[in-house]
Formats: sequence, C-alpha cells, structure tokens
Amino acid sequence: MEAIQYKCPCCGSSLAFGSKSQELECASCGNTFPLEGIEEAAQVHVKNTTDDEMRWEMPEQSSFDGEESNHLRAYRCQACGAEILADETTAATECVYCGHPSIMPGVLTGAYKPDGVIPFKKSKKEAQDALRRHCKGKKLLPNGFMDENRIEKITGVYVPFWLFECDTESDVTYNAQRVSVRREGNYEVTRTSHFLVRRGGRIDFSNVPVDGSSKVDDTLMESIEPYDAESTQGFSIAYLSGYQAQRHDVDAQKCQPRANERIRESVRSMMASTVVGYTSFTPVNTQIDVKHGKVKQVLMPVWILNTRWKDKTYTFAMNGQTGHFIGDLPTDKGKFWAWLGGIFAGVSVVGYGIAYLLYALGVL
Repeated sequence: MEAIQYKCPCCGSSLAFGSKSQELECASCGNTFPLEGIEEAAQVHVKNTTDDEMRWEMPEQSSFDGEESNHLRAYRCQACGAEILADETTAATECVYCGHPSIMPGVLTGAYKPDGVIPFKKSKKEAQDALRRHCKGKKLLPNGFMDENRIEKITGVYVPFWLFECDTESDVTYNAQRVSVRREGNYEVTRTSHFLVRRGGRIDFSNVPVDGSSKVDDTLMESIEPYDAESTQGFSIAYLSGYQAQRHDVDAQKCQPRANERIRESVRSMMASTVVGYTSFTPVNTQIDVKHGKVKQVLMPVWILNTRWKDKTYTFAMNGQTGHFIGDLPTDKGKFWAWLGGIFAGVSVVGYGIAYLLYALGVL
C-alpha cells in the first residue's frame, strides 16, 4: 500500500494531524486545514491532456476527376517550391509567395481536391485601395516603395486551411486565493484562504482553422481571421477563374498540434471567465476529452503581395471575404534620422527658450 502524504497548499511542506486542533497542521508556515478539504483535493485526478490524447478522424484525400484535370493548370516555383493551381484561362507568371519572376508549368498529379471553398467577396481593386490606405501618411516609407507597378502585382490566392471540429468534455482545476486585511491594534493582519476550484462542462468547436501552407506565415494568416466558414461552398473549378490556389504542403496530421493548442486556449479562457469571487487564481491542470473530432480542407480567399526591398521580403495580405488587411512596411533610414534630428532640434529650441525666459525673470 502506498503511503498518502498531504502537502500544504501554501508552502508545499508536509502536513500532520493535530490532536488539539483536529485539523491538518503545517509546521513550516503555521497554517491549519480541515481534513475533509485536503482529502477532497487529493482525490482530484485531473491532468493536462497531451496532443496524443486528443484524437481526430483524419480525412481521406480525393483526386480531381479526368474532366476537372483537363481544365486545370499546375505550376511550380523553382525558387521556393510552391505548387500553384489555376484554371486553364489564368496564366501564372510570377510566384505569389516569393515574387520569383518565373514559375514553370507542370503536370497535375496526386490527391488534392479540397472539400470546399469560401469564394472571394473583395475585388482586386478593393485590395489595391486597401494597400494604398495602408501606406498613406507613412512619412518614413521609402520613396517608390509603393509605386503603381508594385500595387498591380497583388494577387488573389486560395490558401488551403484545415478546419477542425469536435465536441469536448473539459475539466479544469485552479488554485485560488481570497485575501482579507484587518487592523488589530498596532498590527496589520493579512488572512489568505486557499481554495481548490474545479470547473467542467461541454464545449463544442466548429471550423477551427489551421493554415495548411508552409509558404505563408501562420501568424499572418491568423491575423486576418476570422472567416465566415458558414458560407463555405462545395468545391468547383469555376471559383478558380481569375485566381490561383495553392496545394497544401502541410497535412492535417502536422496541423493537429496547432488546432489542439487553439482549442485548449479557448477552453481555458471560457472556464477562467467563470472563476469569480477570488483575489487571484492559477490554473493547475486542464483535461479535455475530444469526441467526434473531424477534419476537412477548405480553400480560403486571400489577396497577397510579396515584394522585396533592400534584399528583404515584405508580405501584405487581405482577407478576401471580410477585407481585413495587414502587413509590415519598410523604413527609410535617411528619413528616420532626419525625422529624429528634427525632434531633437525642436526640443533643443524649446529648452533654450525656457531657459532664457527663466534667466530673464531672474530665476536662473
């Protein structure tokens, strides 16, 4: 038989039963605890769920049929390796991901056909206007960085995403404290009460997106979310007319850890919002039981511009459904130092004026 050893929730030292207090006592910090509460806490066997324990039903990839293949063109970028699909009327002359000026036609091979597609709702002109607004008023932007030729290169791309959906049964435990302070004569007495707080419940998740392309930064793609996945349509080549689509190069299995992480973060956030009435609390363990976990692939619309300036690549992306735009801009070092010098010069003039005024008034 295993010996049961109770630990003090305050300092972690061993507890011993006190014959006078009839409670468990800590010789290290002097706190006492009712036996029932400590025994209850010891019986809670919640643990952190690992990725291996969050199981998903992986999709079986289907291929395009012969008729569909006849109307599709495949391209491969020799610089970054991106595989791009387009309909037979759309010519791809430049890689949208790395800006390489020449990509080679290839043969359409392998299973790829996605389960659905979210069609573009924002036009190329709207994407170009958003890019102009993004750059407008940026005084430190290098001259010529956003000329019209560069803006023209913004391209509509269907980026492959894996959508995860499941039902979850969650169990989360917290160590919580409630602190009160009172005066006793010349002393200030602080009392800290410790609680084991447990929360559980069912949370259903649908359409948790994870980028299935290694060519686009995952943080960038998550920054232009959310998409309205309810507007997903069954896949048809017609949606590719005038746009490009990338083959996924990160499969659902490799995307699973990110989906698990997003689900865990959501569970923790929702459960934590119910822990009220305490001065502070800290999550201890989170157990998530995934049920009916399914995965599907959907193409999502993104306007992308990858452009190089001074040997560095700058990427701009816009959600092709909602119009949410994001992207970093370069800084002209000459303009920056001139701007900084102007600030210092202005501060110096103001400081000199104040000093002269104080001298004239006899203060200095």
